[in-house]
Amino acid sequence: MKHPRQSKILLHGRGIGDLNEEDVEKRAQEIAVIRGLSADRVSEEDRAQAWSELQGEMLPDTTDTDGESIGAMSRDPSEPIAISGRQIVNQEGEDDTEAVERLATEGVEEAQHDQMLASREREQRQDRE
Repeated sequence: MKHPRQSKILLHGRGIGDLNEEDVEKRAQEIAVIRGLSADRVSEEDRAQAWSELQGEMLPDTTDTDGESIGAMSRDPSEPIAISGRQIVNQEGEDDTEAVERLATEGVEEAQHDQMLASREREQRQDRE
């Protein structure tokens, strides 16, 4: 394996020190686990890949052109692929008057429900006495 040279590792944009054997070994263990092996079964290939990754040697080339996207902007694999070129009808939210009326109605219904429960509890207490 190559000996680490003086290079910086960044974590959330902040330098955390020089690249060392411990960092390479930790990443190699992660690579082994990703490949479905135990973290104890690290191969030289895993270590070489870890070294390359941590040195930034495996980054894709930069380009002057914009790439074509075939999917959604989300990185969540459970989300379906977006269909581009289709516009949906704009949906307006309820206006303030309707919202106030709806909230008032819900409040009245909840108060009636609470009164009904309280009445039922009083009747049950009276029946027990």
